[in-house]
Amino acid sequence: MPALRVLHVASFSGNIGDNANHMGFRPWFESLAGRPVAWTNLEIREFYWKERQWDAGFVALANAHDLLVIGGGNYFELWVENSPTGTSIAIAPELFDAIRVPVYFNALGVDPGQGVPQSSLSRFRTFLDKLLANERYLVSVRNDGAACTLQNYLGETYARAVARVPDAGFFVPAPAAAAKPPGTLRIGINVASDMPEARFRNFGSDATAGFAREMATAIMTLAAAQPASQFVLFPHIFRDIDIIFQVIAQLGDRLRRTRLAVAPYGSGDAAALAALSLYASCDAVLAMRFHANVCPLGMGVQTLGLNCYPQIANLYRELEQPGRAIDVASPGFAATLAAAAEAALTRPETFPGTPAAARQMVEALRREFEPQLTRWMRATCV
Repeated sequence: MPALRVLHVASFSGNIGDNANHMGFRPWFESLAGRPVAWTNLEIREFYWKERQWDAGFVALANAHDLLVIGGGNYFELWVENSPTGTSIAIAPELFDAIRVPVYFNALGVDPGQGVPQSSLSRFRTFLDKLLANERYLVSVRNDGAACTLQNYLGETYARAVARVPDAGFFVPAPAAAAKPPGTLRIGINVASDMPEARFRNFGSDATAGFAREMATAIMTLAAAQPASQFVLFPHIFRDIDIIFQVIAQLGDRLRRTRLAVAPYGSGDAAALAALSLYASCDAVLAMRFHANVCPLGMGVQTLGLNCYPQIANLYRELEQPGRAIDVASPGFAATLAAAAEAALTRPETFPGTPAAARQMVEALRREFEPQLTRWMRATCV
């Protein structure tokens, strides 16, 4: 049987969480395809960098394959006013209509966090109407509140019409855990400084620095309470290095010299695997980014969300474990966060629900979707 030729538009050289997502997605998708799959990667940042356009050349490339997959990723953003679709997938309607192959929108985020201009919302509604009216297209959104966002902005009919699926980062194959000194507790921390106007808006004029000081206080409090603890700070994109430096600069000198490390920064699959190995070795993870929560949870690590962006609270709400999302959006969170982290290390029963329960939930959600995806591929990928 000939291989299914798939053009995959996504991020492959940006946020390492996206690479983890693909690692969890492709083996599952291949198992459902019923035949070998030949993947062609198309880096979505080539469109952002203006190296490629959503033009006739893209249409021709898509039509040279058997199937187009877009995502996973946060590509149903709703702030993109200059886009014909109101989203990051900025293709004109007449060009999209020229794509003859089936299109699967894979576990996309629908993100209102940077605003929802009426013009973007109107164009997105028109685009979504087109997708839902044609059996050649299959649309799925991920379990980060995307369906609720659709309901809030477009109505329940739209929310019910798209499939809700778990992000594939939950299913990334766990690599061997990185070694750590005997008798130590390894605490992983991921902080992010992009979108500071959203994340740190309550911290005053020097917002990022204010957050960094509070985060450092939380780490020092936890370090004093748990003398055997060591800390690893995880950058997922280059911007994370800035906030990591600011946090480290606020720590006591003995702590940062003797009990702290920074995970290697890089992009692509190799960097993602290195980070995943370190995540797997952690006794607890405190994480701001979406996949910095999803991947450790999927590997069974005690994980707490650093909630200063709606997506994180929405994720844990969908997992029915809202108590794992710790509010760090305002000054004064240090004591609460340190106490929650200590509980995750020493009294995990404090939290209703477990990483194992979260994993079982997303496994059930994926199984529920599998027949729909399988039927769709058999009907359209001929």
